[in-house]
Amino acid sequence: MLAVVALATAASAAVPSPSAAVDGHQFWTLPQGPGYTKSARVIGHSASGRRIVAYYRGYEGAEHVLLVLGQMHGDESAGRRTAEFVRDRIVPRERTGIWVVVSMNPDGAARGTRANARGVDLNRNWPTSGWTSAGRGGRYWGGPRRASEPETRAMIRFLREIKPDFIASIHQPLAAIGSSSRGVAWQRRLASNLGLPRRHLGVGNPSGTVSPTLTGWYDSTLGAHGVATTIEYGASPPRSFVTVRAADGITKAALVR
Repeated sequence: MLAVVALATAASAAVPSPSAAVDGHQFWTLPQGPGYTKSARVIGHSASGRRIVAYYRGYEGAEHVLLVLGQMHGDESAGRRTAEFVRDRIVPRERTGIWVVVSMNPDGAARGTRANARGVDLNRNWPTSGWTSAGRGGRYWGGPRRASEPETRAMIRFLREIKPDFIASIHQPLAAIGSSSRGVAWQRRLASNLGLPRRHLGVGNPSGTVSPTLTGWYDSTLGAHGVATTIEYGASPPRSFVTVRAADGITKAALVR
């Protein structure tokens, strides 16, 4: 059972009022009606025992849900700031909701490494036909077994539970929106809102197999429920981009604002 670390709290009904615009973007500071909740849940633990926490902002029984994953690789920190900004500043429209996982690799974040504490690239560890155990000790090692890592298994359990309509999985430094034949309109909205090109972002798995990544696994396993997309920021995006523009652009692309 998922542990609850902060009880969901229904906000009192109130007429929302806008905060000051930030870089031309307007943000609402009050919940938009009854049934709005905030919660936080421990969805699992890292190889070293650190908590992986998912935050919810939105309406009970939401009909449309976005998941923002800020970090999978510990040396890619910009997406964490986007996730934190979404968690702290964005209020979705009625009947929608946003889940935020700031990092699914807290060990890598603490160490400043791409891999988790056991040296596994978590975005090569997902249980698909394209997984391989080759390359042990290298930067892109997919682990000794499919879904061998507790972080991967925690996210799999969580995704099977919430089945989001859109997943924004944020990475660096390739400066692109991952393109695929699924969710093209969503990808185009992301590209337009973030000013990034759409292009194929391969990971070298054999032709005819599914990439051993979060996006590959979700689209091939739970694709009837939604679509997962990789968002690659540049190597050193400005703070205004990773906070205001990205948070605004991702949530609007997902139609939750």
